[in-house]
Amino acid sequence: MIRTAPFEPSVDDHGCGCVPAPAEPDPGTTADIMQARAIAAGLAEFGIGPAHWSAAYDHQAAAVVLRVDTPRGLYGLAIPAPGQRFPVRYQGKHIGVLECRRTYGTADSYTAALFAAFLRDRAALSFPGRDVCRGRLNVV
Repeated sequence: MIRTAPFEPSVDDHGCGCVPAPAEPDPGTTADIMQARAIAAGLAEFGIGPAHWSAAYDHQAAAVVLRVDTPRGLYGLAIPAPGQRFPVRYQGKHIGVLECRRTYGTADSYTAALFAAFLRDRAALSFPGRDVCRGRLNVV
């Protein structure tokens, strides 16, 4: 096949035209995802690494949710509006809230510690080396 006219790709606002370009993320959603990732970084201290968590917008919760895969199931920490408490979800259903609010004074590491304690209270997380009942070592 011989082409007689030069090939000129059509360039428009959607890139190549075969797939629409992704919409620009909402700045609020981007900030919520960044906060969810910061909280997840604090969970590393409790043995929850990147292989066990994900952060994404959840349409059912209408918020960004930090999901943590535990031996007991999938838990999620929703990132609320400023001034509100952090709701916790289990298998997609609301089961409680953390005793802290989303404010400038609340550190992400503090929120991560509260979320880890919430998971530990529900036997979904064990702290390595801390949950072992130590007996007497010298019993002579």
